Amino acid sequence: MKLSKAHFYKDTEENFQSTYSFFADESIQISELTDHVIKISKSKGFEEKQTHIITKDSDWAFLSSENENLDLFGSKKIIEIKLLGIGPGNKGSKAIKDYCLSPDQSKLLIVHAERLDKKQQTSAWAKALESSGVLIVEPPINKNSMPSWIKGKSQDLNINITEEAIHLLAEKTEGNLLATSQELMKLVLLFPSQDISIEDMEESISNASKFGIFDLSNSLLTGNKQRTVRIIETLKAEGTQPPLILWALSKEINNLYKVIEDGSSKNIWGPRYYLDLLSDKANKMPRAKITKSLKDIAEIDAAIKGLSDKSPWQSIRDLALHF
Repeated sequence: MKLSKAHFYKDTEENFQSTYSFFADESIQISELTDHVIKISKSKGFEEKQTHIITKDSDWAFLSSENENLDLFGSKKIIEIKLLGIGPGNKGSKAIKDYCLSPDQSKLLIVHAERLDKKQQTSAWAKALESSGVLIVEPPINKNSMPSWIKGKSQDLNINITEEAIHLLAEKTEGNLLATSQELMKLVLLFPSQDISIEDMEESISNASKFGIFDLSNSLLTGNKQRTVRIIETLKAEGTQPPLILWALSKEINNLYKVIEDGSSKNIWGPRYYLDLLSDKANKMPRAKITKSLKDIAEIDAAIKGLSDKSPWQSIRDLALHF
């Protein structure tokens, strides 16, 4: 069934499904939905998580019951599939449709899809996912809808921001969800349990960090590993949470993956200097290293959500040093 975001939160509490699919333009939109499902799934005994980053050469055997080893303890498993700007292809489409005919109740299937076109969103495999579980298609966030997104996000964080302050934040961050989330998380620390006025917002924005998320992104792409780690340590000391750091690193690595897959940066939004940085980095970096980094991101995400014993901060540092 296809649900709105609002109905999804209520329905998940009352009627937990074995298949969830989230389509959106931005990874941060998908992360919010996935975090909610995984939080509930842990209370239902799902302790193990496998993540599959889909490429044109992906082997879909992981969805086949014939490929599943017998588990004497009957452990429940989360299977996470990430589609980054591409559909599953013919093999993947068939594997998804076959799985949806008889979903394994000992598994929780979560399908992420970023920036799919309309044709892919209404394809046979997408309809199969919709029929077997829950499908949410989040609309793109544009200039007009950005204030509403900020208001909803602030309510999730239990902070109250005036309308004037919301519009100021939308104007200053220019529609960038990652930068907006960073500012909102900072507001939680600066103004706990109080209304946030436009004056408070101006103070928060003007008292910017020595380093910001954009500094981290640029440092990663230029290959300055020492500076990248220094920025991470500074952001950590200032109270920036691991999910936001991971979103920033994930965004750049996902963009690099898309540039390598497409052979150009034409499908990436951003200023020319940024696109040139992406293209230059993509030309120097082996595809295998990008794929490994995407898997590392999935493991860090699992650690942040308590599905791994690894330290999220140490894993983030390791990713930055070895990228």
